[in-house]
Amino acid sequence: MSSRKIEDFIIKYLCNEATTEDLDQLSKWILVEGNERIFDDYIKTHYEVITAMNKPPDIEKIKKNLLRDIQKDRRRTRILHIRNYFKYAAIFVLAFGVGYFYWQNIPESKPVNILTPKAEPVTITLDNGTTKIIKPEESIVLKDSKGNIIGKQDQTQLTYSKAVETEELIYNTLEVPYGKRFDVVLSDGTQVYLNAGTTLRYPINFLKGKKRNVFLSGEAYFEVAKDNDHPFVVSIGTMQIEVLGTAFNVSNYSEDSSMNTVLVEGSIILYQEKDKDTKGSSTLLEPGFKAEWDKKDGIVSIEHVDTKVYTAWVEGKLVFRNTPFLKIRQSLERKYNVKIQNANIDLDKQLYDATFDIETIEEVLESFNRSYAIKYRIANNEVIIE
Repeated sequence: MSSRKIEDFIIKYLCNEATTEDLDQLSKWILVEGNERIFDDYIKTHYEVITAMNKPPDIEKIKKNLLRDIQKDRRRTRILHIRNYFKYAAIFVLAFGVGYFYWQNIPESKPVNILTPKAEPVTITLDNGTTKIIKPEESIVLKDSKGNIIGKQDQTQLTYSKAVETEELIYNTLEVPYGKRFDVVLSDGTQVYLNAGTTLRYPINFLKGKKRNVFLSGEAYFEVAKDNDHPFVVSIGTMQIEVLGTAFNVSNYSEDSSMNTVLVEGSIILYQEKDKDTKGSSTLLEPGFKAEWDKKDGIVSIEHVDTKVYTAWVEGKLVFRNTPFLKIRQSLERKYNVKIQNANIDLDKQLYDATFDIETIEEVLESFNRSYAIKYRIANNEVIIE
């Protein structure tokens, strides 16, 4: 999107002339890494317009009007739309907050009780061991260690070329840190969505007559390209997930006591790595079911689930149903890249239902505080629950 177009959106927004479509475009743009700083700089550059007024903006009145609009919207639209209001409200408060800040002419500083999530880069390790940083704002060609073009990067997605031919398996390793998500399209057309804190090792091209094997640590959602002659296998720890063409979610974080996969469509076979030749003691999973196996004893359990709960993260959402608080805070740490310490052991065992979309970590914590009276404080850029 051109800078002129973005400038038009911001001006229309500040003049209260932006349409819902304008706001949606602006909100998507500002969430891209680096654009919030550009937005801040634009407001700072034009703060003279605000200070030209005889008085600073009435922020309390702005908040009241916003809440009034939200209440109206709640009576006539779905909750998703209400969340969109909060998304636009975040931009709105930022714009006028910065203007008021410069009106007061107070030196810029960050209060010690505000969380500042770490910004860590997505990285790719090539076949020769060279590690490169992937910048999400770029659109560039992807090259191997010898300089050969093997695909392209389009912002937060890597796409490998189907035309690349190799006589042996050459691997790349993609690492997605906490606070980030990333996508990769493999050479066979399989789409893989990688959640925060995930590492995926995969060949830049699959070999004819061989299984399509990738290795996962963390969480990913797979939409596998169908190929009857070349089964697709995801290796997670000691377990193997084999498919032909299907959609499923896999979670294998090191801090979890179990690994699981949720099948959305198609079918998958689960078996131990030691049984990969015979597929002994294999388990067939049907759509709408989750397979969970304990890392300690290897026991596999199957249950029917709402698959949307397990795949909501692909759309940037967090959905918890009857979930222990321990797993919730671990998910929050990964999504927002913050450290959450909990001194209340009993709290980790309590079960909660919650859904979060575009909320900041502060808004999530306040939501738990209001709904469940969970007390916390922020110290040294960490959340401490007491």
